Amino acid sequence: MITFITSFVDIYESTFEDKTIDWRFNKFKDLAETGVQICVYVSPECYIQLMDFIQPYPNVRVMKQFRINKTLVAKACEGVDYSLPEHRNIPKDVPDYMMLINSKAEFMYDAVQKNPWGSTHFAWIDFSISYVFHNKPETFEYLKILAKRTFINEPFLLLPGCWDKLPAGEVGQIMNGVYWRFCGGFMLGDASSIINFYHLYNEFFPIFMRTHKKLVWEVNFWGWLEANTDWNPRWYSADHNDSIIKTPVDIYTISLKNELAIKEYSYPKIDTYEPMQASFIHYNGRNILNTRYVNYWYLDSGHCHIKHPEDFIISKNLVAELDGDNIPLVINEMEFREMQNSTVGLESRRCYFYGLEDIRLYEYEGKLKFIATNIDYSPTGSNRMIVGEYNPDTLSYSNCRITEPPYQSWCEKNWIPVVCNVDLENPELIENRKETEYFIYKWYPMEIGKLDPGTYKLNIVHSYPIKAPEFHRARGSTRFIDRGDYLVGLVHLSECTLPRRYYHIMVALDRNTLKPIKYSETFCFLHIGIEFCIGFDIKDGKYVFWISTWDRNPMMVQVPIDKIPLVFDF
Repeated sequence: MITFITSFVDIYESTFEDKTIDWRFNKFKDLAETGVQICVYVSPECYIQLMDFIQPYPNVRVMKQFRINKTLVAKACEGVDYSLPEHRNIPKDVPDYMMLINSKAEFMYDAVQKNPWGSTHFAWIDFSISYVFHNKPETFEYLKILAKRTFINEPFLLLPGCWDKLPAGEVGQIMNGVYWRFCGGFMLGDASSIINFYHLYNEFFPIFMRTHKKLVWEVNFWGWLEANTDWNPRWYSADHNDSIIKTPVDIYTISLKNELAIKEYSYPKIDTYEPMQASFIHYNGRNILNTRYVNYWYLDSGHCHIKHPEDFIISKNLVAELDGDNIPLVINEMEFREMQNSTVGLESRRCYFYGLEDIRLYEYEGKLKFIATNIDYSPTGSNRMIVGEYNPDTLSYSNCRITEPPYQSWCEKNWIPVVCNVDLENPELIENRKETEYFIYKWYPMEIGKLDPGTYKLNIVHSYPIKAPEFHRARGSTRFIDRGDYLVGLVHLSECTLPRRYYHIMVALDRNTLKPIKYSETFCFLHIGIEFCIGFDIKDGKYVFWISTWDRNPMMVQVPIDKIPLVFDF
């Protein structure tokens, strides 16, 4: 849980840029109305006005009154014949303002010591920050969820910024103009990191003032501190807009590594190929597992080495049947048999990607079906989805059709089949509903479609708005299974880093409407990195997933359902 810290003081004799006291309080009202926990530091002249203002907001607490000339920063300036930067906003960037913004570390330290809400993490947020937001509803929803997150169990101090790190010893860029290495209006960290930041301020700010005799913006001093001491905050790219509070996902990604029961399979060796993603379904009393093999290898750097003289990426699919009710290991590698691409029955065109990728198995009208991504059968030369029937006994595919997306698109992936007795086109009809084959096309907004039986174009039949953080980049991942209270399934999101990073979220849908209801914390299975999952089942009070790491090392993992609680409401 986060406690947010801010300050309010009226240091100007006249109004400039139309930013009156009322304007500033109106912007702070946006923040107060979110319900997040806020500690405010205020000057005596503004104390009564602030106390009156916060009466409707029990989530806002005035910590103490302060005078700027009594702050530690002001005391460090005493006796120093300093000047102000040459290129500055003359009405705004006066000495008291510079001292106020450099006192953020002191206010945060005091809030950490008193910790009125028993928080684990603390964030500075500017009093009037909402004026930089362009999409307030979405951004404040993000902030409310961020305030409730469970963060990684290691120290961090996270700061957004715009520019590159200063070189050590470089002072020319920070003496006479603002240097936006850091944005200034927001930072987030654990208690120990904030305490360390405060002590570094107390040690080095007086040295900076005596050495350079220049009272600069707090972001300039932070840039100097980072370049010239062992202070090493976590920086992320942002600007003075909604992105300023959009933190990296990994700081609140929970690892399930210590909660998992892991089972690995004895996969057969195929020269130049590696087994990767697996899809599972319990069909007609049988446990069917499809595993994709690929002919590439991810290097530690995240770059891909393709094991083909012409750099073709080729996918093979092997099927196996798992014994028993408890989904044990396959007995031996001879049980894996290769599905035959020649049975797809579609024309294969020359390209750099061959075969059916990321097959997801599902049942519809008593038939075992699949949906997969493909390029070489695609008439467009880019990713298209193929649906068809999956026949493990004859190692064949049948009735395969290339689908058409609902609107123009160059790349199609991660359509998720949802087969259920729901009529989204006639929701008022409750009785005599029949089994229907839907596909979740995307998540932001959530769009659900049906295939036209003649053209195989996906027609969007229903849409739900989504406000939840990070769902603008959510995809896939698994089919949804009836848990009794909800339909549940897994989605993922990724960051285009090297190596690429994948994150997972469990999602619950209403059984009668497919409306998204709840979702979990963001998590990883074994590590933050290239980690993918398209196989999912529920067995004996446990979620069962088939995952791969680095697009290889496939395994089955089990975790008790209560270890991935659905803690957030959509």
